[in-house]
Amino acid sequence: TRRNLTLTTTKMRRGKRSLAAILAAMLVASVLAVVAGSPAQAANTSFEVKVDHDGNPATATVREFAGQDRYDTALRLAKNFATSKGGLGAVPAAFVASGETLVDSISVAGLAGYVDAPILLTPTGSLHGAVADFIEDYGVSTVYVLGGTAAVSASTVSAIEGLQSKPTVTRVSGVDRYATAAAVAGMIESESSWCGTDAVSAVLINGRSDMLSYGVAVQTVAYRLQLPVLMTAADELPSDTADFIRDNDVEHVQIIGGTGAVSAEVASALTSLGVDTVARVDGDSAAAVSVALAQMAGNGCGDALGFVSNDRVALVRGNPDGVVAAPVLASSLAGGYLVPPLVVGDSLPASVSDYLAATPKTIGADKLNLGIVAVGGNAAVSQATMDAALAAAASSGALSVEIGAAVDTTGDGVESASDPVRPQALDATATPPTPMFTLYFSDDVEFGDATALAALLGEIRDIIEVNGVPAIVSTVARSTDGGTCDNRRIDVTLGQSLANGDTISIAASGHKLGTNEDQRTIAPASTTVMAAPADRGRPTVSVLGIATGGVTKSLTNHDADGFTVSFSDAGGFPVMAADSSLDANDFTFVPAAGKGTDATNVISTVTHTATTTAANKSFTATVTIGRNLEVGDRLVVKPGVIGDAALPLANVNAGTSGTAIKPQASPRITSVLMSQLKHSMQNTWTVPTTTVGGAATSGQGITISAKPGGAAAGAAGNGWTMVFDRASNHSAAKPLDIDVRVDTKGQRVTVRFVNGPATASLGDLLAALKANADFDARFSAGFTDCATGNPRTALGLVTDATGRDQIAPSANAGRTQFAIQVNFNAYVDTVSDDTLLADVLAAAARRARTTNDASGIRAAPAGSLGTPAGGGLDLASPGTVTGPVRSVRYEGTTALMGNLPMARDLVDTAAGHTGDSAATPPIAAETGVAVGYADDVPVAAPGRNTVDEGMSSASQNRISVSSSVPARR
Repeated sequence: TRRNLTLTTTKMRRGKRSLAAILAAMLVASVLAVVAGSPAQAANTSFEVKVDHDGNPATATVREFAGQDRYDTALRLAKNFATSKGGLGAVPAAFVASGETLVDSISVAGLAGYVDAPILLTPTGSLHGAVADFIEDYGVSTVYVLGGTAAVSASTVSAIEGLQSKPTVTRVSGVDRYATAAAVAGMIESESSWCGTDAVSAVLINGRSDMLSYGVAVQTVAYRLQLPVLMTAADELPSDTADFIRDNDVEHVQIIGGTGAVSAEVASALTSLGVDTVARVDGDSAAAVSVALAQMAGNGCGDALGFVSNDRVALVRGNPDGVVAAPVLASSLAGGYLVPPLVVGDSLPASVSDYLAATPKTIGADKLNLGIVAVGGNAAVSQATMDAALAAAASSGALSVEIGAAVDTTGDGVESASDPVRPQALDATATPPTPMFTLYFSDDVEFGDATALAALLGEIRDIIEVNGVPAIVSTVARSTDGGTCDNRRIDVTLGQSLANGDTISIAASGHKLGTNEDQRTIAPASTTVMAAPADRGRPTVSVLGIATGGVTKSLTNHDADGFTVSFSDAGGFPVMAADSSLDANDFTFVPAAGKGTDATNVISTVTHTATTTAANKSFTATVTIGRNLEVGDRLVVKPGVIGDAALPLANVNAGTSGTAIKPQASPRITSVLMSQLKHSMQNTWTVPTTTVGGAATSGQGITISAKPGGAAAGAAGNGWTMVFDRASNHSAAKPLDIDVRVDTKGQRVTVRFVNGPATASLGDLLAALKANADFDARFSAGFTDCATGNPRTALGLVTDATGRDQIAPSANAGRTQFAIQVNFNAYVDTVSDDTLLADVLAAAARRARTTNDASGIRAAPAGSLGTPAGGGLDLASPGTVTGPVRSVRYEGTTALMGNLPMARDLVDTAAGHTGDSAATPPIAAETGVAVGYADDVPVAAPGRNTVDEGMSSASQNRISVSSSVPARR
């Protein structure tokens, strides 16, 4: 709220701030946090903040506030302030002070903050023409003139009053500088408190002309907190200052400077006046005091100040620049964030240098690129001073880079710098071409248009070497990951082979590859091409036999008696035709004592399953004996009968054996294990072109992709919605303001263009997205087309109703792989796959509020791993399992996470259960056979059970997640 104020002699006690006022201030702070956004994401570097002067952002080489003189500097600052308020006609009040007698303006910051107005300078005896133009152009209806006629003459006031817009002019003055400061303070009618207090407060500075730089240091804070700025002599408190403190019941006074600026005697006099607390921002120089205030602004004063920029600081020389800059540094320069001013002189003070050198390398997960703003031209802040500040603040000089494979060579499902580069023969026709590797940079290296990008890629080609010699580089391109261009990844294709032991390196150079505001050299790096580890593991062999005691099986679906021999190898086996590699000579049968005859104790047949693809990692063989198995029968597998696919020489199995065991009736499920999730595919969203947030130029759009390691990875990403919106009161005259919100509960990202000029670009949108920590943790954003994507392409911001709530099309491509393993307490002969799967998925179906069949959760039959059916769960089963086995494995892919089985889901398997129908009555003892899904190997020997206990018994197990179950085999 802006008010036209008049000077009054009535003194009113301003009581302590109410709780409501405090809460309101905190609410305003929280709003600023959302609207202003987060600091820029960049490296721990520094740059001088400059502006574009010719419409080309690449030539942003001009200081925004470098006026021809102090009057011009003040005017440039006032125009920046006015632009943030809406531009022409949007500034109802302004202050005018003398540009010759500077002492009167030093106390105005708090009142300027209260009125929300800029500060202009004029010569004492005349009205500056540019000030007159500003008053009329920006709709200033009330002008406050600071100081008496010796500061701003009566003729100057008359000139203001005589302007065509006829503004109201109020002179604020006293008999001297101390009385003028008290008069200015008296016009602040709001309650004002220093940081961390809830007391009526005032700031006290030394009013001597050569000490005014101390006052400059506190101007921005005083503006933000709307604090009275009072003056004192070094060793004596003036009567006008004392009267103000007493009459207004000031409870807290904050002294600016050490005892050399304001003595301990003055502090004691304040206590004698009844001031409850007297504190001091200490420092032996104005520069040191400005550093102390900057540190306070970022720490203990956060709640009171609202939000303080952590990626911008300003260098100010002193009065008048530091005073007239206060409205801009406190409100308009960084979109509502306060920019701390640092006081400098002819050179960079040591205290300021130390402060800049202590700038943190990161802010949260973001590297800091500190922007330094100069207030004034080279006469105020010399280039040497700026260069010293930049050098002190730049705590990191070079980009780092890691060299890794362009594909997943570790098998973890993620392409990263940890993937070793493997030997590759030259093959330009391969997809992707070989040899290829990827440079993984520590920060973005892409910038500019196609020409600038081509130049950058050319520089990268210059520094790639193989074995210390410049490499033959075929192509260099930005990597596309998940449908988006990744500006931190550069794919390199060579025109030469890579052999085991070759060294790929990035040579030292003077090339700078950072973004346009973060130009850094690259630190040298290298990696060694490594062949995949040799496979030295032997194939493992297990032998299983279940005795039937010479009794013929009563059920017809059992296999013939014999031993099941299982072979497995992590590296896989070579392709083998069925029954081509094993025969009876590879095994030895040792009968149980006293069982069988010479004619029956022999191996009659050996059969094994065919491996249909190269590197098949397991297969089984059945070794049949000339009679039924007896407990104690033993089969020996000779060493070296099978080899794996290792080259050049296969690893062969060691000898092993197994003994036939007794059958175990009524199998029971002991555990249901689920693998860790493997997010094999990530969902993508295409930002609509020619609409809100899209590209004004077709073909240069932005794609958003879920991150493989984020909370929206895999199938979870399919449930997210990306909404782009343009505020109804959007103003192109106001600074760019893109509000990014992430609703984690509702799985919704809303990007609202609150304000911003027509020159807003896709690069601005990408920066806003990346700056939101919640978004950046879950999603990446980049250009859909690496070749045409340009960060300077204008945003498509429609102005009609179609600009509201534009939903980015979703590819629904997210997929999550997993496996489920059901374990029994005994070996089972057959497993009815469908009914067991129904029980395993029952709890997931209830959670997903869908049916547990092919139209709901369960998908097509075994082996169908393509487009998910029904509810989106594609769980491939092995079909009807023929044993003996003690576990059954299912591999699946889900597109909808709500349908995915989860840890703690209850698997309730009742004896006689048949799929989704009601359970049949329980088994009556020794009178019936349960209709379940797992058959054991039953017997009917005399003296034992007289009925077949052939089906599973009831059990309850909760699903557990286990690292022993891989998501894919």
